[in-house]
Amino acid sequence: MKRMLILLLVIILIPAIYVGGFILYGMATKFKPQPVEDVSVQPAEQPSTRAISSLDTLSFMTWNIGYGGLGAETDFFYDDGKMITTPQEWVQKYTKGIFATVKENQDADFIFIQEADRHGKRSWNVDEVAGIASSAPDHNYAFAVNFDVKYLPFPLEPWKDKIGPVYGGLLSLSRFMPEETQRISLPGIPDWPKKIFYLERCLMMQRFKLPNDKELVVVNTHFEAYDDGSVKKEQMALTKKLLEAEYAKGNYVVLGGDWNIAPPDFNVKKWEKEPNYDKLYEMNNDSNYIPGWKYVYDGNTPTNRKNSHAFDPNTTFTTVIDYFFVSPNVDVVEVKGINAGFEYSDHNPVRMKITLRPEHPVALAVADSVVVDSMAATQADTLIHDEMRDNEESAEVKKESKKSDTKSDKTASKKDNETSSKEKETTAGDKPAKKSDKKVKKAAAKATAQ
Repeated sequence: MKRMLILLLVIILIPAIYVGGFILYGMATKFKPQPVEDVSVQPAEQPSTRAISSLDTLSFMTWNIGYGGLGAETDFFYDDGKMITTPQEWVQKYTKGIFATVKENQDADFIFIQEADRHGKRSWNVDEVAGIASSAPDHNYAFAVNFDVKYLPFPLEPWKDKIGPVYGGLLSLSRFMPEETQRISLPGIPDWPKKIFYLERCLMMQRFKLPNDKELVVVNTHFEAYDDGSVKKEQMALTKKLLEAEYAKGNYVVLGGDWNIAPPDFNVKKWEKEPNYDKLYEMNNDSNYIPGWKYVYDGNTPTNRKNSHAFDPNTTFTTVIDYFFVSPNVDVVEVKGINAGFEYSDHNPVRMKITLRPEHPVALAVADSVVVDSMAATQADTLIHDEMRDNEESAEVKKESKKSDTKSDKTASKKDNETSSKEKETTAGDKPAKKSDKKVKKAAAKATAQ
């Protein structure tokens, strides 16, 4: 009987130690960026001689490259597929194709890249930032980390392969040297302990000085994907404050990237060829997000495909979730999706061409946040979310000890009932301060009443 109990205890303890060990390691090595951080800009190998003021139009490209591991042949376990790590030869093929595609589109003045890995098991330690930078040698570039996990133990089953270490983020390239480049933290998911190993999503914002003493503000983003839409709403609410504040200063604003949600008036079932049960593909963006601003997308070219199986043009679900958002003083000349057949990524690139109006249109009514500095608003909101996150983590870590404290309190209360009123008061005063003042006063009042 004793041996059976020991065996049962071992069976229970091994999984607990296995999971608990990963959680403790994840907490100890957790990436915790500041609400707003300056990002260094690497100068172009072949600097452009053109000034931003000399151009009649400005061109943009945005592309989520899927860390070089989600090309046409792949599926992904997190999207109802089976693959965890993409074979090395596939990653090499995909990254080579990504670099070639960037080279073909290096005429774009601004290039926004999402999910660019610098190293990690999932991308076989390919420095995709360096490869893309070399493909557009006349562009400056900046890299903002949003995924820095020393070891990602998903999936948790011990017999399955693990994603392992990940180090990736947003990459912004431009022909012109920005006045300032900043990483701005976005609210994160609340799920514990998942959030210990999850992305710390962000915006990367760059400022470019214009001849009229105003600025062109460009923002690269990758909003939340794996949620019911609530976290994305928080991220977009913070972003809204920043965008409104910049426009109120008279600046020109362009935001682009992977929204992980379709534009407001886009038919999400336009290319549905198989049943879809993913909430991500059933939602549309907010048509009243910022009145007077414009969503800019190509509704005739899909930008994203579902990863439940290898890409098949006859069955795979596709939609539009990659696009731009521009302020009222920006005129759109052209927007066009590049139908690359999802050969190198589960996303297709999107290009846009714009002009800047010489006059600043009268701003429509916006939130009170426009009266404050955009950075101050962003810092305040992200600090609040960071404090909430830290409180949640502390609550989870102390959960078991609180249960123990509650049990001890009940035992102590039982003993108190067996002592005199004087002894009760003395005991209450001598106990370790695990209870709140309110609970102590309540216990004292109860003792006096008895």
